Amino acid sequence: MAANRKSRRTLCFLLAVPALAAQPDLVVDRGLPQSNLNNVAGAARSNVRLSLQADAFIGDDFTIGAPGEQWVIDCVRVWSVPGLGSPPALYLGDYYRDTRLYFGEPGQDLSPVVTAALTEGSDETGNPNVKITEATANGAQLYDNFGQGLRIWQVDFQNLNLRTEGGVKYAFGVWGMGRPSAAYEGKPYLWFNHASNAALSGARQDGADGRILEFDASGRYKGDLSTEDEDWDKSADINVQVFAHRVKARQQ
Repeated sequence: MAANRKSRRTLCFLLAVPALAAQPDLVVDRGLPQSNLNNVAGAARSNVRLSLQADAFIGDDFTIGAPGEQWVIDCVRVWSVPGLGSPPALYLGDYYRDTRLYFGEPGQDLSPVVTAALTEGSDETGNPNVKITEATANGAQLYDNFGQGLRIWQVDFQNLNLRTEGGVKYAFGVWGMGRPSAAYEGKPYLWFNHASNAALSGARQDGADGRILEFDASGRYKGDLSTEDEDWDKSADINVQVFAHRVKARQQ
């Protein structure tokens, strides 16, 4: 595993709500860290980008609401920190051919519920329900990768309409197929997810447990692990925000 060292609700809130539907709330807030960023924080650094090899990806989990409740997930938001380039590319579509959101139950195989082709030279996608914006252009700090500042992109998977049970843990993963990299002799760019150590993040980290999930290229569950046991010096969770609305029980 490689571990190379605000925007809040506006985009999902405005674009993910169909007419007459209940308004989604930010129900899982494990957003980008706000403290102890980059190498200047020394041993207290909170932010890290995570990836596996080209034929595997990582995931994480979250829980919404309380047992007995019914919820519909409208939007899942994550952040990607692409690999090195020479010079660095300007758009997420310069690094990746597509992006996919996987969803299901922890400990089980996952299947993609949303896919989108990415356009080279653009942050546009082939799916109107997948929106990409550059977080660093909107105020987020560049990611410090051993002295090189890397851009961070926000990826919003909208209009999901995923029905879920309150109090139940669900797993997710976000992955994309990389374009060939000139810096690495034509090998594809790896998809990197932004993650952070909850205790050092200086921001809400709902559901953080210091464990991440591992899947092969087909979405088959391979197990869970801690970055503390791998290439980083502390545990981390994938940064994610989930917007959902509660389904009220019908009166008899």
